Amino acid sequence: MIKNVIDYKNTIVLFFIILLVIIPIITVLSYIVQPPSQLWGHLSENLLSEYLYNTFIILVSVAFCTVIIGVSCAWLVTNFAFPAKNIFKWLLVMPIAIPTYVSAYIYAGLFEPSGMIFDSVENYFGLGKELYEIIELRNIYGVIFILSICLYPYVYLLAYSSFKEQSYCALEVGKSLGLNSRELFSKISIPLARPGIIAGLSLVMMETLAEFGTMDYYGVSTFTTGIYRTWFSLGDENSALHLSSILLTFVFILIIIEKASRGKSQYVNTSQKSRKLKTKELNGMRSLYAFFWCSLFAVIGFIVPVIQLFVWLLETYDYIFNAYSIQIITNTISISAIAAAIIVSISIYSSYINRSTNNVYIKSSLKIFSLGYSIPGVVIAVGIIIPLAMVDNIQSILFGSPIYYLSGSLFALVLAYLVRFSTISYNATETGLGKIKKNIDLTVQSFGLSNLTILKKIHMPIMKTTLITSFILVFVDIVKELPATLILRPFNFDTLAINIYELASSEQLSYIASPSLMLIIISLIPVIMLIRKTIDFGEDNEIRN
Repeated sequence: MIKNVIDYKNTIVLFFIILLVIIPIITVLSYIVQPPSQLWGHLSENLLSEYLYNTFIILVSVAFCTVIIGVSCAWLVTNFAFPAKNIFKWLLVMPIAIPTYVSAYIYAGLFEPSGMIFDSVENYFGLGKELYEIIELRNIYGVIFILSICLYPYVYLLAYSSFKEQSYCALEVGKSLGLNSRELFSKISIPLARPGIIAGLSLVMMETLAEFGTMDYYGVSTFTTGIYRTWFSLGDENSALHLSSILLTFVFILIIIEKASRGKSQYVNTSQKSRKLKTKELNGMRSLYAFFWCSLFAVIGFIVPVIQLFVWLLETYDYIFNAYSIQIITNTISISAIAAAIIVSISIYSSYINRSTNNVYIKSSLKIFSLGYSIPGVVIAVGIIIPLAMVDNIQSILFGSPIYYLSGSLFALVLAYLVRFSTISYNATETGLGKIKKNIDLTVQSFGLSNLTILKKIHMPIMKTTLITSFILVFVDIVKELPATLILRPFNFDTLAINIYELASSEQLSYIASPSLMLIIISLIPVIMLIRKTIDFGEDNEIRN
C-alpha cells in the first residue's frame, strides 16, 4: 500500500511552497480591514464607482459576445458542411495566439486618422474624417471589441469539444419527437454542452478581469488600471491594496458562481451508442451566411492583425536585429524558461505528495494552486511587492544601509509567475499522475524504494509528454504576461511584452511589429497543440433528408 504518511521533510517543503503562493493573497485580502489612507476618500467618492461600472460592463459585454461568437461558430463547424469549413475549424482558434494588448495596439493603429483604414477611405472616398467621428476605438466599446475577438476561442474550443462528444443518437431521438433544428440546438445540444460552455466562459471572464494593457492604452478606467495608477502614479500603496482587495473579492465571487453553475449542470449524454455526429450540407444563402459568419471572426481576430504587423515590419525592418532586440529576446526566453522549469518542478512534487497521502488537510491546502490563474497579474504583483519590501526594510535596519535584495528582483518576478501560472502546470501534472495506476507504486515500493525515487525513476519518464506540454504552456503564458512583469521587473530588465508596451505607450506603433510577431510565433506552439488535441479533421458525412 502507498504510504499515507508524508515524512516531516516533505511536509516542511510543501508548507513553504504553499506559503509562497498564499502570502500575496493574504496580503491583499488583509487590507479589506485596514484603515484607509487620505487618498482613499477621494478614490471612493470619485473613481470607485467608475471602476465598478466599467469593469462590470466590460465583463458582462465580453462574456455575452464571446458566448455568441464561440457557441455559434462551434455549432456551425460541428453540425454543418459549407465551403472552407475544415479550414475554419483551426483558423477560428488562431486569435488566441495574439495577446489582447497586441491586438489593441494594432487596431488602434489601423483606426487612427493616419492609419491604413482611414487613409484609404480618405483617398478613395474623401470620408476619412467623417468615418473617424463614427468609429473611435479608444473607449469602452473598443475594449469590448478587442477582448471579444481575442477571447472567444476559449468558448469556441470547449463548445466544439462538447458538441463533438454528443451522441448522434440523442439528436435522432429529438428528431423522432418532432423537434426542428432550432429546438434540437436549444433543448438538446446546448444543455449537453453547458458544462463546457461555462468552463470556457469562466476563462474568458478571468482573462477579462486580469486584462491591463488594452484598458490602459484605450484610456478606460477599470480596477487593473486603477491599481497600477494609484500605486505608481500617486504613490499610495494603501489605496492600491484596497482596490486590489475589492477586485480579488470580485474574482472569488465569480469562482463560487462558476462552481455553483457547473454543479447545477444535470444534463448528461446517457446513450451507450457513441456514433459520431453527421453533418448536414448547407446550400444557397445558408451556406454563404455560415461562411461569412465564421470568416468574419477569423479575419478580424487573426488575419488582419498579422497582415498589419507584416506591413509595419516592412517599414521598420532595421529594428529587427540590433543589440537591444537580441537582449530582450534573450531576457524573455531565459526568465520564462527558468520560471517554467521551477513551476513544473514544484507542480510535479506537489502532485506526487497529493497522490501519496490521504491527509485531508494536505489535500485541501494543495487546492490553493487552483486559485492563482484566477487572480489578475497586477493584484499578484501588488501582493508580492509589499511583503518583500518589508523583508528588505528589516535587512536595511539590521545592516545599517539600504539593501534591496528581494523587491524589484528576478526573485520577485519568478514568484509572481509561480503564483499566477502554477494552476496550469499543477492541473496538467496531477492529471498525468492520475493516469498511472497505483499498483505500479505498490510493486516498486516492495523493493524498498522511496517515494522520491519512485517519482524520479518511474513516474517522470512515463509522464515525459505531459511534463513537456506543461512546460510549454507555462512558458508561453509567462512570455505574454504584461502587468506582473511591468511592476516587478528589475531596473532595465525588458522583455518582449515590456518592449511592446513601451513602444505603444510612446505611439511608435509600427515598431511593435518585430517583438509582436515573435510573441505570436511563440504563442502558436500551444495553439497548435490544442488544435491537434481538440479539432477533428476527418471528413464529415452528410445527413440525407
